[in-house]
Amino acid sequence: MEKKEEQPFYEDRTFFVSSPSPKSPEKKRVLVFGTFDILHPSHLRFLYEARKTAGTDDCELVLVLARDSSILRIKGRAPIFNEYQRLRVISSIRLVDYVLLGNKGVEIFDVILQVDPDIIVLGYDQIPKHEEALRAFILSNHLTAKVHRLPKFESGDLSSSSEVREKVLEMKKSSSK
Repeated sequence: MEKKEEQPFYEDRTFFVSSPSPKSPEKKRVLVFGTFDILHPSHLRFLYEARKTAGTDDCELVLVLARDSSILRIKGRAPIFNEYQRLRVISSIRLVDYVLLGNKGVEIFDVILQVDPDIIVLGYDQIPKHEEALRAFILSNHLTAKVHRLPKFESGDLSSSSEVREKVLEMKKSSSK
């Protein structure tokens, strides 16, 4: 009988999604959203600073990873790494306790009801119109989550995924001459 080869754990898409357990009254829960397409040092600083907003080391950081379809709709381009590749990368970071894929479609905030965060942290570049919609969603659902917007964190000349993308293209262009 031919032995069936097992699928490696890193190809199992569900392995990397980890829904948070019921919220503990002793731990603050911090929620962040993002694309995290090309991970760079400023992403790590953002996650670190997001955890700090809880005011304690004993907190949970829940990350909602943007779906490929949402990125295409919002940014007008597809991500370099698909949502499952990005999920594998971001779920391996110790700063992050739980990772969820965002909702498909336009009901992007419904995941907040599932997570029930104490704090929602936005990055400097997350679209301002979403902050107003987010605050309205919190109010209309009688939630107590506080919203914080963090500044841009510099990490040399490559502090955003766009800057990394441009640098790679520049290097490729100069190497082909």
